[in-house]
Amino acid sequence: MAKHSPLNLPDDPKEAQVVFNSLPIPDQLDLVLKAHGKERLHYLFLSEHPEQLVQLFPEMEVFLTVKEVGERDCLELISLTTPDQFQYILDLDFWKKDQLDPEKILHWMELLMETGVERVTQFIQSADLDFITLILKKFLQVSTLSDESLEGGERIPPLTLDQFYFIEFKGKRSREIFEPFLKILYRTDHEIYWRVMDALIYEIESELEETEYRFRKGRLNDYGFPDFEEALEIYRFINPDSLLKEKNALQEWIPEESNVRVSPFHLAHLEEGPFFSSILSKVEEPEEQNRLKFEITSLCNKAIMAEGMDLSNIAAMERVIQRVYHTLNLGLQYLSEEDEIRALEILHSLPVQKIFQCGVSVTLILRDKAASLLKGAWFLDDQENLTSLDSPFFERFEGLLKKRPALYRDGRYEDFKVVQEIKEAERFLEFIEVITHFFMEKLNVSLQSLKDMDLSHGPFKEITFSTIFLTAVSNQILNGAFQFKPLGKTQVKELLSQVFEKEDQGKGWIKKEIKIGLTRWLSSIEEDASALQHLLAFQNFCLDLFEVEYGRVPLDEEMIDPRYLKGLLVKQ
Repeated sequence: MAKHSPLNLPDDPKEAQVVFNSLPIPDQLDLVLKAHGKERLHYLFLSEHPEQLVQLFPEMEVFLTVKEVGERDCLELISLTTPDQFQYILDLDFWKKDQLDPEKILHWMELLMETGVERVTQFIQSADLDFITLILKKFLQVSTLSDESLEGGERIPPLTLDQFYFIEFKGKRSREIFEPFLKILYRTDHEIYWRVMDALIYEIESELEETEYRFRKGRLNDYGFPDFEEALEIYRFINPDSLLKEKNALQEWIPEESNVRVSPFHLAHLEEGPFFSSILSKVEEPEEQNRLKFEITSLCNKAIMAEGMDLSNIAAMERVIQRVYHTLNLGLQYLSEEDEIRALEILHSLPVQKIFQCGVSVTLILRDKAASLLKGAWFLDDQENLTSLDSPFFERFEGLLKKRPALYRDGRYEDFKVVQEIKEAERFLEFIEVITHFFMEKLNVSLQSLKDMDLSHGPFKEITFSTIFLTAVSNQILNGAFQFKPLGKTQVKELLSQVFEKEDQGKGWIKKEIKIGLTRWLSSIEEDASALQHLLAFQNFCLDLFEVEYGRVPLDEEMIDPRYLKGLLVKQ
């Protein structure tokens, strides 16, 4: 039995071609779009009618194939595109923000010329004349007097195709690419050629560029890429708890109203939102499936535009799409309380964008809570004061204050993906609030009091939460008073001898009775069970740091130099 490829086609090229062409066109298209890169081109050109398949590609898939394989290796594919598909490629790849990129223009016009006269003629007949004029204006100058163009003696003579308009090129490469283009333009339609020549003389480049940028935005809008301001709507806050009370939130879906075609590119990262993906897979009605895929595609495009990114940066677009699924996952989990039946009802009754906005809004509520804590009595509404937090508390707090709140984990910032992460972040903020309240109420310590201290050994910013707590604990052990005041140099060795017990390898562990005594003391001064749990967690964090920093300090040394150790405030 012949072996079959992952797309269930025989390995033998002739057999594969026969099997492939026996399939209906929709099935051929489905097989081609499931492949990637050069494999996609391989399956595409098994077809007896590759042009028909290419012209059924979603525009984004044409662009992605060209970028993944490489423009020059995709010349045959490019030559089969429709005018709209080719214009889409140029609209994504030609521009740097609101201006044309000259290097990209030269690159693509050179590729266009290599596709052949027929394809160049099709471009001339389908493209907006002002667009062609703007392209040419970047690389050549036109006049109607040959003697003016020839001034300079040894300069290359200007090109003229009609003995009326004289064309000078801005460089050798420009001439190599655009001289044959202009000859095709002239042969295709004299009238169009003369109109372009006149425009090159009299039109102002900046005005042409501004107009063409507006047209480009309009074309992209038709494909689901809205204006920046409109795209930002997806990040607008909505009250998550009132969202389910909305009636008739889902408007009738009329797919014919948009040019947006669902692309596998927008659905390739569904696994990034496992709960959302699982519920989506339970939708059985084809019309409803199409509606949801269409809305997901539009949402991804809005998110891409909201980032203001270079639309030719595929890796960056993929990261944005992954973030979309993270947020959809979070929003659907929150709204459904992770009940699958309820989640399916929500998917049927709410627009996908609303679910996304719910996920966004849950994180914005979290940011507001962090901002409120920042404005409180400890941090004094100054983000620089967050340096009093130990790592990773500092990074976690900063992540919550970002414009788009982020979760700090394992040394990097990530998107919030599940409700559990939101709950953990809320508990983290409660934890910080409990600790700061504890310092201010039980220790009579505040950031302002730290600033007012005479700290000859360094700035107050070097004093973190753990330093405050461990210094106070040390005073309690040595002096019987839980208070924050610097230790004497000679007290450090005495402290360590009372706190640590040593293993044979010399590593020290905090004595069990010290930990038990501290836990009992904290339990005696904090009646609130939730606050006590936070204090005990902080105690364990600090004691772990203390063991790491001081556990290997040899106690037989005459004098322990605290300058090389952290975690305690010691007089110098």
